[in-house]
Amino acid sequence: MRKHARSLGVLAAVVLMAGGLTAATTATATAAPTGVQSCLGGAKSFSSTSTAPYRWPGSGSVTTTSTCNDINVKPYYGDNVRTCFLPSSGGTSCNAWRWISGGVWGLAATDVKDGTKFYLEFQLGYEYGSVAY
Repeated sequence: MRKHARSLGVLAAVVLMAGGLTAATTATATAAPTGVQSCLGGAKSFSSTSTAPYRWPGSGSVTTTSTCNDINVKPYYGDNVRTCFLPSSGGTSCNAWRWISGGVWGLAATDVKDGTKFYLEFQLGYEYGSVAY
């Protein structure tokens, strides 16, 4: 009987230890990647024009940096957003409208090269919030 009780105690300790390791591993695996944190940590405030086309910046463009791989937008209101690119060869090329809910980060464009000139358009009206690029 003593051997059996001792075995159960050791088995319980092993199970608890394994559970602790699993919990620690899970917490580490779900943490946000450092690159995403540093990208969003460098976010800037934006405010679109108040008349159609509702765009940011109001005139001209901004240029992507090496801080982010994507163009991330956190609008105050939910809105359809599209990114318009200004290639060095001239003209404008806009991607499809993407819905981004209000108060959460969303992707306006993905895998954008550093040094790319762009502006954002909002479909439903005046918008403000944060942008990271």
